[in-house]
Amino acid sequence: GENLNLIFKIMKRGDKLEKAVSSLQENPKTGTACENEIADMGLRYDLTLPLSRYFANNKDKLTLPMKCIQMDRVYRAERPQKGRLREFVQCDIDIIGSDSTDSEVELILTTTKALKAIGMKNFKVKINDRRLLRSFLQNCGFTEDQLDGVKAELTDKGFDAAAIEKFIGFFGSVSSAQEISLESVEAILDDKAPAESVRGIINTVNELSDGQFDVVFDLSLVRGQGYYTGTVFEVESIDFKGAIAGGGRYDNLIGKFLGQQVSAVGFSIGFERIFSILMQNGVETKASADKIAVMYDEGQVKEAYAIAEKYRAEGKVCSLYVKPKKMGKFLGKLEERGYKGFVNVSNGDEISLF
Repeated sequence: GENLNLIFKIMKRGDKLEKAVSSLQENPKTGTACENEIADMGLRYDLTLPLSRYFANNKDKLTLPMKCIQMDRVYRAERPQKGRLREFVQCDIDIIGSDSTDSEVELILTTTKALKAIGMKNFKVKINDRRLLRSFLQNCGFTEDQLDGVKAELTDKGFDAAAIEKFIGFFGSVSSAQEISLESVEAILDDKAPAESVRGIINTVNELSDGQFDVVFDLSLVRGQGYYTGTVFEVESIDFKGAIAGGGRYDNLIGKFLGQQVSAVGFSIGFERIFSILMQNGVETKASADKIAVMYDEGQVKEAYAIAEKYRAEGKVCSLYVKPKKMGKFLGKLEERGYKGFVNVSNGDEISLF
């Protein structure tokens, strides 16, 4: 879809570029055809597609379900604005090879635990299902790609009057899509399975999270509907407004490489957006107070390593450094970088604080 327009394309280089430009001059082309003639690479748009390719190429070596955590830079060719950057860090967790909703439960609990650990305390998780939304629209008499306006627009476009009245009548009974209950949608559907799936996820997460956050059904949640095949979910910050994480089930994507369906579901956290929220609102974050420098003389690397391992086992972050000639100046730089203290191996394994 429109995501293709957000991919940064890289032009060919050297002789290949010259030949491509010459060819275009002889046979002028416009639009995408022209771009594809002079570009042969692109910057990574997300982490999910490369993961899908990796799985497709290595599936025989992997144990299913495969669980993956990855963090890396991705790029979007769009106009930079608040909350939207051309280059940003994406933090993804995915489970591939399981069609059980246990995967959704695990990803939601893992993601919310991570968010709480970095200071995002007040949020809710919203859940919908593409299958449920599609069934709802079809039950009203529409196909999924026909619904793009209010009653007047629908009437002008010549849609069936009975379908319009049924659809408008349902939404007219509530003040917003967020207030539509799962039960009210389920009641008008012939296929109850998608609603039962969403209910199972909500109930399980609520029980295991012990009320630390709300998990709610939201029929208006339609993120990536052309991309996801089933469950879609989003974490919304209540204090700072807006989505801070989102994901869903994408059972058909890997199949594009393999020619067979492979179940997959993932959650993604936008690092820059969360970092910006934390900094702007003065949320206290954990400082690197547990960073320790282990200073040693030439020939003492074994002793230094053993000391570092001792403190690493206690949860500290340790770095080994050969003692420089100007020890005082070097220690000052370490303190500026957030180190809490140092160990002088020649004097034992005790930590000296700055």
